[in-house]
Amino acid sequence: MNRRGLVANSQSWSVGLQWSDAVVRGNVLGIAVGQPIFATSLYGGTTPRDSNFAWECWYKVQVSDNVALTPALFALSRPLGGTTPARASFGQIGALLKTTLRF
Repeated sequence: MNRRGLVANSQSWSVGLQWSDAVVRGNVLGIAVGQPIFATSLYGGTTPRDSNFAWECWYKVQVSDNVALTPALFALSRPLGGTTPARASFGQIGALLKTTLRF
């Protein structure tokens, strides 16, 4: 079986910070950054082109004892990883709104 070009080793990492009672008591602010699984070496000695990052920022607003709204923004660099065409550079940004109801 010819494994040349296949992933030999990979890794991932992330770190996040969160602050309770941010700006207003009961609200939460958070940020995170990391790298989803990416190739660090390939069989056959080929250099991987698989570096990508993910960022996220959120702020939970405690509207009442039973309702919370959490808007979040995220960004991905090179979301296609190693399949990104040579000399191409693009990213993906997005947003979401999470609503939490407690009964």
